[in-house]
Amino acid sequence: MSLQASAYTIDANLADWGLTRTGSVADWTPNASVKAWAVEDQTGGINTRLTPGYGGQAYDVEALYVDYDVQYLYLALVTGHNPLTQDGGNHYAPGDFAIDFGRNGVYEFGLETTGSNGNKQGGLYAVSLWGAGLWGAANEGPTSILAGDLLGMGVVAYTTTGVANMGVHAADKHFFYEARIPVALFGTYWGADAFDVHWTMSCANDSLKVDVIPGASVPEPGTLALLPLGLLGMFGLTRRRRA
Repeated sequence: MSLQASAYTIDANLADWGLTRTGSVADWTPNASVKAWAVEDQTGGINTRLTPGYGGQAYDVEALYVDYDVQYLYLALVTGHNPLTQDGGNHYAPGDFAIDFGRNGVYEFGLETTGSNGNKQGGLYAVSLWGAGLWGAANEGPTSILAGDLLGMGVVAYTTTGVANMGVHAADKHFFYEARIPVALFGTYWGADAFDVHWTMSCANDSLKVDVIPGASVPEPGTLALLPLGLLGMFGLTRRRRA
């Protein structure tokens, strides 16, 4: 894995990933150097169906980006879900980044995003127990780290004030996460297998997963859901199903 990523400042400002806020579909397209990414920007009120649950914009997982170099794995997330949301009533807290080496559905590692479960924010854990969402077999991946061994520290930053004018749903409010993990913490897993990165909130009303091929020199196409086929063709992207 000798390819170099751009220099990212971990501050939850995703301009260094190439993301913009112009009110157009092009806002979601990152720098060409980004290794893998997926976009699924939806909209609507609290009763709007997502996949597999409901919640509309407030629970929409909109975009997930993955990059790496010889030292670090970098993650960026855009969501309509406020990181300050706590579990209680019909509200559900943010989840953690889950990483599956070998892409076999076993998420060996988790990066704590906010520290809401008593774990260390930015900590990389070898996870022995994951939380699950509300949807049983329809859940598309784990939610939050419930138990595991702390392997070391990464860095996580996130915004707590929603901003608009990103993508075609210009009035929707968006929140941003950015993270960096030393790849040495993954031990022999790093570089041996392709891997998935997944994120959702504790209810798993919506989620995104990105498939990463180690050593790839061309970014894997992302997913732009709910857009006319003409726009997809214009950006040279193909819609792919989430595994």
